[in-house]
Amino acid sequence: MKSVSIYALTRKQNLSNLSRLECHLSERDRPLKVRAWEINSMRALVDQLEKYMPEVYRLRLFYSFQILRLGKEFDLLQVKENQIVNIELKSGAVSEDAIRRQLIQNRYYLAILGRPVRSYTYISSQNRLVRLTNHDHIVEAEWEQLCAELQEKSADFSGNLEDLFQAEWYLISPLTQPERFLKKEYFLTAQQKDIERQILKSIRIKRGGYYHFSGLPGTGKTLLLYDIAMKLSGRQMVCIIHCGASGQEWKRLHERLRRIVWVSDSQITAEMRLDEYGTVLVDEAHLLDKETLENIVEAAGKRPVIFTSDCEDQLSPEEVDQSVKLGIAKLPEIQTFRLTNRIRTNEEISSFVQNMMHIPDYKSGRRFPHVTVFYANDDQEAANLIQDAKKQGYQHLLESEVAEKAYDSVAIILDGNYFYDSKKYLRSKKRTVRNLFHQLNSAKEKLMLIVKDNEPFYAMLLGLL
Repeated sequence: MKSVSIYALTRKQNLSNLSRLECHLSERDRPLKVRAWEINSMRALVDQLEKYMPEVYRLRLFYSFQILRLGKEFDLLQVKENQIVNIELKSGAVSEDAIRRQLIQNRYYLAILGRPVRSYTYISSQNRLVRLTNHDHIVEAEWEQLCAELQEKSADFSGNLEDLFQAEWYLISPLTQPERFLKKEYFLTAQQKDIERQILKSIRIKRGGYYHFSGLPGTGKTLLLYDIAMKLSGRQMVCIIHCGASGQEWKRLHERLRRIVWVSDSQITAEMRLDEYGTVLVDEAHLLDKETLENIVEAAGKRPVIFTSDCEDQLSPEEVDQSVKLGIAKLPEIQTFRLTNRIRTNEEISSFVQNMMHIPDYKSGRRFPHVTVFYANDDQEAANLIQDAKKQGYQHLLESEVAEKAYDSVAIILDGNYFYDSKKYLRSKKRTVRNLFHQLNSAKEKLMLIVKDNEPFYAMLLGLL
């Protein structure tokens, strides 16, 4: 989206015309639902600016900008080469603590651009302007200072603001970025916060219960689970059970955590008890087997148990252990949640992978410029193409490797064993495609598939492209 004249936007007119004007000026894909109270607040802001800044009509700000897939919105932004000015609009009285939290969070997201951030909130009903200091305090602001900063001499950014932000920058992994996690250099999305609020509230009331949130790879399930664990560990010991082979990497993180104990799913036995923990959390529960799931439930007793799992709906039912999925779903009074906002994984690649796992009945017409499919007739040709991919920065994943972290670019060789069954699910004659599904989803920016000696499968992938 482009910056717009806030003077033009605040001239009195009906909201329908205003919405159309804003869409035209900002070049949004679709019209914004303009809120009357926000326009009135912005009009009051412009009126105040005019008293100190005669040429307010020259101001170009980004209005109601949202970082895609994060649900993070800013009311007004001025982005210059040397600084950023953020102004949040309020119509009624708001606590200073709420204002402070919002401006600190906004500054966190904007700081990724590497420019000083000037943070203000304007409460129109009180005609009050406040700002966030460098020491994170809220103080009364001078209109002269705001006007001086808005007229700072460096050039305005005139391009598409979405190009400056990538949602992937804001989703950290406790596993691969433990320092940022421990320093709490992250914020949860609105959806993550809502799920966390519901779970913690229920645990406080019931002192027990089962909870399960799932989602496609890249929706921030593990970060949410650890944020919940950190909040619970303030008053109790908690146990996190990890499923999969990344045990040693998790162990390094847990050596830094207090009151959070890491246990591998391979350590769970029928005799095990978890009496010393207030809550049990299970990450990647889709990797459990039925017996281990039953042992965890038995060992936890009446304590709260929180499960996370990847959504694997795109896989053939024969590829997934349905007993675990059904076992979790049948736990008494279990509360289930679904994370839908994909953050870490490129939306384009995600869409391609879902279509690849289960061919859709209709073509969407979508293009996949960051997905490449090559053909190799034999091992030597495949090796040459992989060697070239490595020189371009691709991570070559072998079919036997378990994908437990994300990579910018991923290259995979697919042999002659792959085929589509009568229901258009991807299958393999020798192995499950479940691990392949997670490998493909580990690509953040680019994906390269090298099909070896399998022309029918190659033709199907080209059809998807």
